[in-house]
Amino acid sequence: MRQKDDFSRRQVLGKGLGAASAVLLGAVRVRAQDTRPTTVPVADLRCGMIGIGGRGSDLLSAVNQSPGVRVTALCDINPKHLQAAAEKVKDDRPRLFEDYRKLIEFKDLDAVVIATPVYLHAEMSVAVLNGGLHLYCEKPLGMTVKDCRAVLKAAQSAKGIYQGGTQLRYAHPWQSSIKLILSGEVGRPIFIRAHRHNVGDLPHDRQWLFEKRHCGDTIVEQAVHEFDLFNWILGGPPVRASGFGQQSLRFEPKGRDIMDNYALSLDYGKDKKVSYSHSWISAPKIPMDGRQEIVYCEEAAVDIENAMVYPRNFGEPYKVAPPEPAGDSTQLAIDDFFRCIREKRKPLASVQAGFDGAMAAILGRQSIEDGRVVTMEELLKEG
Repeated sequence: MRQKDDFSRRQVLGKGLGAASAVLLGAVRVRAQDTRPTTVPVADLRCGMIGIGGRGSDLLSAVNQSPGVRVTALCDINPKHLQAAAEKVKDDRPRLFEDYRKLIEFKDLDAVVIATPVYLHAEMSVAVLNGGLHLYCEKPLGMTVKDCRAVLKAAQSAKGIYQGGTQLRYAHPWQSSIKLILSGEVGRPIFIRAHRHNVGDLPHDRQWLFEKRHCGDTIVEQAVHEFDLFNWILGGPPVRASGFGQQSLRFEPKGRDIMDNYALSLDYGKDKKVSYSHSWISAPKIPMDGRQEIVYCEEAAVDIENAMVYPRNFGEPYKVAPPEPAGDSTQLAIDDFFRCIREKRKPLASVQAGFDGAMAAILGRQSIEDGRVVTMEELLKEG
């Protein structure tokens, strides 16, 4: 029988709520209150936020709840977002900006969190990294190969660290399930069957989500979460892709030109394949719709969404032991970002992982647009 928290998560995802951000991944907050002392220690890290509407508001809450961190600067082009965010962290007395370049020049900063529309990610990321600051940027890395290469290059030579917003890596059940697979206990991963089918629609108050020139299409803006997991499990990005997609039922708001359904086959090399489908046209109460990722290995299949192992020898299914923390994966990812800064270590959601995830998404998009098999080699050569 499915655990209550797993059912709740799948039910929420099926309704498509919060889809512009990284899928609502767990409802339990790690910290219900901000328990930081009123006298701020000198050692506190100083963080700035660029983009604080929608997903940015969620990230601001996570930063504000992370121990030993002060929010010293906020930036948004929308005055209402700016004032609402300033009120949320008023005890930190943040400086307010409408121009992100001015925020980067602000001296009272150690790190920056970016949660702007996708088409701005590369430009802003490069500026923050070149400014010598640590960076947490929402997924994906960028919309094009050129943009993603620019971020990768900047991060590789930067003084600060880069962490991407693919936070599924940070929480049980995904981290525990994937660590089990990578341990070799269930044999080599051979094939992954996965889907994400939503009943609801993306939030209509964010027009950029519906325009390919601003979001990179649904496959780039959203499915990069799944591609990141596939890459982690299979040891790198795919070598080729073949897919088909369309816009068939959803045409609002005006100007919408993103796909509302597609199916994709990814080849990761010898004995490593993925079948993935993604849509916004599902219907309520379809059994097993919503999200699912099943990894078929030599000795067992693993449902990484629910941390269940199904032995190939007809043994009893069992739950993956959860050594990793449960709860809100956004909070877990943000907390680890600041730990990485303090401990001077590379994040699990590194810039290379972000690059590989974006490349998988762009490869799939190119295959769908061209109506043919596209290889990673030609994508990187042309990009």
